[in-house]
Amino acid sequence: MGLSIWNIFKAGLLFTNTILILNRRRFLAKYGFDDVNNMGCHPSEKPLKAQMIGLLQAVQYMKVPVIVANCITIIFELILGG
Repeated sequence: MGLSIWNIFKAGLLFTNTILILNRRRFLAKYGFDDVNNMGCHPSEKPLKAQMIGLLQAVQYMKVPVIVANCITIIFELILGG
């Protein structure tokens, strides 16, 4: 497997899928990543944690495009052979 744009796309898609399957209430609440308002401090005091929470919340809105990208990836892999 060489380093190509297609493989970088697939790696990014896999990473996005892993973020999407994280359940906010069951998993993320244990570690304080469920909501910016529940951090226990002002977001400017922990900017990295606030940005991670923002990323997790932003990716949750991308479910439909990620599903489409997964379908396209599967079809390409079946046709071209992966």
